[in-house]
Amino acid sequence: MKLYEYEAYNSLFKKFHIPTPIFMVTDLVTPEVRDFVEYLGKGVVKAQVLVGKRAKAGAVKVGDSPRELTQLVNTLSVMDVYGETPRGVVIAEKLDILKEIYVGFTYSTHHRKPILTLSLDGGVDVEDVTTDKIRIMPINPDSGLHSFQVKELLLDMGFKFPKLLRQTADIIGRAFRAFWSAEARIFEINPLVIARGRHDLGALRIVAADAAVVLDDDGSESPTSIYPPRGATGRKLTERERMALIIDRDDHRGKAGSYVEMDGDIAMMTFGGGGSTVVAQTCMEIGLKVANLTDIGGNPPAEKMNRIAKIILSKPGIKGVLVCGGTSSNTRIDVTLGEGLASALDELSAEGKLDKELIWVVRRSGPEYKKGLKMLAECFKRNGIRGEIYDSILPLTEAPFRLKELLEVKK
Repeated sequence: MKLYEYEAYNSLFKKFHIPTPIFMVTDLVTPEVRDFVEYLGKGVVKAQVLVGKRAKAGAVKVGDSPRELTQLVNTLSVMDVYGETPRGVVIAEKLDILKEIYVGFTYSTHHRKPILTLSLDGGVDVEDVTTDKIRIMPINPDSGLHSFQVKELLLDMGFKFPKLLRQTADIIGRAFRAFWSAEARIFEINPLVIARGRHDLGALRIVAADAAVVLDDDGSESPTSIYPPRGATGRKLTERERMALIIDRDDHRGKAGSYVEMDGDIAMMTFGGGGSTVVAQTCMEIGLKVANLTDIGGNPPAEKMNRIAKIILSKPGIKGVLVCGGTSSNTRIDVTLGEGLASALDELSAEGKLDKELIWVVRRSGPEYKKGLKMLAECFKRNGIRGEIYDSILPLTEAPFRLKELLEVKK
């Protein structure tokens, strides 16, 4: 789960005493907002979105007066940012920046441990920094990251603020503890800035001017139990997306709750990350309009497949259903399709909620596939479902073409 900047500030940064700018979160201009911008005088307004490079998209703006700041709140809170609608804005003090530093923590498959990535040339163009100005330090997860290690690294890189050396190292150390404690996959501060004091320009301070945090969805505590759920494009979750999210929240046996609702009329029950992507892309390229994106895998039990199937089929306006995936190595076809999907169809039919005008194409293979596909075929027959069922004899990318042909014949 990606966190919004203000979520990271209000939880992890606050908990681990990582200094942030003076800021306020809002989605409209209220009397409290007017008082705050009057106090600031000038500041920065940042749209709260989950996509990167928002500054380059014009979603981060400086206002040099309270009036400009209130205008920016109204503008940026409804701005489309790479297709994402902001979840409010952050109004923050304008920092008098002397130096920008990039600080990032993640896991390295090469080192097989967490790493610190550090550059004294941070900011919006950090991707363009040459490799000789970037240092990577593997971190022993048993002993953690010590301040003296960070101080040595900063000095070796040419850090030129000796009076702030210890404080900078301490903040970076606290950032690692925040990363580790939160079971984050990515924890970035870009930039960690050295700025002049707000009232005493002769004084210097260190401030985390931005935050990018991605939490592990499979951590010991689900992020959805701490932070509000969010849709794939930053919009609010639909009711079906909300229901799907619950499927995997307290049950880690396989994955079945991955569901993103779209505007099309072809319901998708797809399996495996790569297979799901290929099938969805093929559908779009041949003119089929997908109703949802799914990524089912990891051998989920029948009850989870039952639940996600009912959610997928509950979307109004569906014309066809594509159940498709590559040849599975561990997902049992008899459990997911023969028991899970079939039981969902039987129950919907008994309740009078199964649309028997739908056209189905199933393409699946893997452990117990003959048994599973036979069970599903029997379910189709007893419920009057129209469609075709294939194993791997039908190429993966041909399944969407076959569904399109059947829909055209129906017309």
